[in-house]
Amino acid sequence: MDNILAEAEKLRQRSDYPRALLLFKQALKRSKGEDRLQCLQAIADTYRMTGNFRAAEKYYTKAVALSKKLKDLHAEMDTTVGLALAKRASGDYKTALRLFSKAEGAYKKLHDKEGLAFTLWAKAGAFRVKGDIAEAIKTFKSALRVFDSLGYEHGIGYCLCGLGGSSRVKGLYTQSLKYYKAANELFRRLRDTFGTAYSHCGIGNALRMQGDYEAAKTHFRKAIRLYRRIGDIVSSSYTLWSMAKTYMMSGKYSLAEKYLKDATALFKKTKDSRGIIYSKIALAELRFLNGKTKTAKKLVLAAFTEADEYGFSVEKCHASALLSCMNGKTDNRCYNKLGLRLRFQSIPFNIP
Repeated sequence: MDNILAEAEKLRQRSDYPRALLLFKQALKRSKGEDRLQCLQAIADTYRMTGNFRAAEKYYTKAVALSKKLKDLHAEMDTTVGLALAKRASGDYKTALRLFSKAEGAYKKLHDKEGLAFTLWAKAGAFRVKGDIAEAIKTFKSALRVFDSLGYEHGIGYCLCGLGGSSRVKGLYTQSLKYYKAANELFRRLRDTFGTAYSHCGIGNALRMQGDYEAAKTHFRKAIRLYRRIGDIVSSSYTLWSMAKTYMMSGKYSLAEKYLKDATALFKKTKDSRGIIYSKIALAELRFLNGKTKTAKKLVLAAFTEADEYGFSVEKCHASALLSCMNGKTDNRCYNKLGLRLRFQSIPFNIP
């Protein structure tokens, strides 16, 4: 049993997820107790990392139930955080925030600073999905303080990336670039491939918001190359969307559509509701720029409705502002209500 689990973990570390899953499932069939719990957690984590969030939820739920049966509170909270991450990734930030808060309280009682730091980082990301950017920044800073006290550099790097992304959405592009550059320097020193890719994407987006489109594309290409190396389609989908937006801002609409098509295919594959909304918004802009106003408005209305249903405040605001622009006069007031320093005048919008 131990040999199978060790081999499966090696495969997962090498990003050979299909073979890792086969071995983990093979081990699951003959496992009991703590070994079974380990298998369930590993299978759930692997599904989440490869973008199969529904399958991840299924195995995390089983792991939570087993950890309760085994009266292992640490394991219960670890698997609860995993379940919350899967919920967050599929757009259900409300359930995710509830689960993160539960884990946060338990880790404090257990005096588990590592568990607390990771949960705060994950919770901050859920606030960002919700569109509560002020709370996201505050929580990322709390997580950063705990990771810093532990001397855990990988955690520090991911908090810097979270702060970079939240600062960008707020409209603080210089600050965003500063955070991402610090993270990139740290991750390259640590040889963290995913973190390096993540920070390259962030640097690219910060540069895009500052109008430096050529430099932005250079960083996006680096991110895409690294994500492909580790087989991460969840993160690469957003990088492809950012590349599409960069080409759109550069006036190269056919290239923008090509990258947008690739991004949309991945968003649909992973059932990323938020990503699909971003794709509809970007496609609406391209259709409007090509003179297909009726189609463009239909896409924006669909994006607005979906963002409203999921409770995605920022994306709903983008759709609202875009529709007002298509109707002749851009209304940016919704950004003020969210505390964001965003102002758009004409299509295409350089959405952060």
